[in-house]
Amino acid sequence: MRRISKALRSDLKKCEDIIKNNSKTFYKAFGMLKSKTDREAIYAIYAYCRVVDDAIDEYEDINLLNSYKVKLDNLKKGQTPDDYIFRSLSYVFETYYPKDYDFAPYEGLICGQRRDFEFVQPKTLQSLLEYCYLVAGVVGEMLSYVVAPKDVLKDVRKVAIDLGEAMQITNILRDIGEDKNRGRIYIPEDVMQTFSYSKKDLEAEVVNDNFKSMFEYLANYAQEKYKVALASLNLFKADARKPLMLASLMYEAILNTVRQNDYDVFKKRSVVPDSIKKEIIKKVYR
Repeated sequence: MRRISKALRSDLKKCEDIIKNNSKTFYKAFGMLKSKTDREAIYAIYAYCRVVDDAIDEYEDINLLNSYKVKLDNLKKGQTPDDYIFRSLSYVFETYYPKDYDFAPYEGLICGQRRDFEFVQPKTLQSLLEYCYLVAGVVGEMLSYVVAPKDVLKDVRKVAIDLGEAMQITNILRDIGEDKNRGRIYIPEDVMQTFSYSKKDLEAEVVNDNFKSMFEYLANYAQEKYKVALASLNLFKADARKPLMLASLMYEAILNTVRQNDYDVFKKRSVVPDSIKKEIIKKVYR
């Protein structure tokens, strides 16, 4: 393991600030890890994912996204870019990843964001799931090297990928209204057809029984993934189980909040109430 210099410590702290300022749920969850090295690794991975996401979701800048691809390619060649996130990642790779690591999940995330830039509504549920893997499942795959004992890494990686995909489907359902306003429809065409809910309905912000059934179809798919993940927590490092349980339950609670809002994803932002968050935290600590 590389000795952590003051400069590297500063880089890792900047990564921590990114997750602290952008995702209180994940920061609180993974802040429960006993190992500072594990925490810092997750902060660095999160920082990478965040800036890659923001290149398109926030800035719609394909050149910025391409610049991260160049930096990642250089890192793969052993040439660490002059960038605090990539310096931090270099340390993470040396500490947690095998020497022959192929960087596929990190490249996959960039491919997923490129799909967002060239956005086309998914035609099928399978194409949506492929997208979810590229923008979220890969994140679970990245993190699995940090939170899994090496002897069960393969099993943990599958659970972590499924959990990432469940969280992405949850995000999609919560953000149907916001995405519509950006000209994006993530609900697959075949799913909309199955439940007789049209693009015109969505544009008109119709919330009827067809919409609710469509929502529940995808929500139940995500909740099955959460259920499997929660039942598989024993595969993870002991001190990673509560953080993962907390993150899973917090995300699953978003779906229940949408239901409590009578499925109005167009005019209401489904934010989990503090009272529910406190109940979840108590449950996790028990």
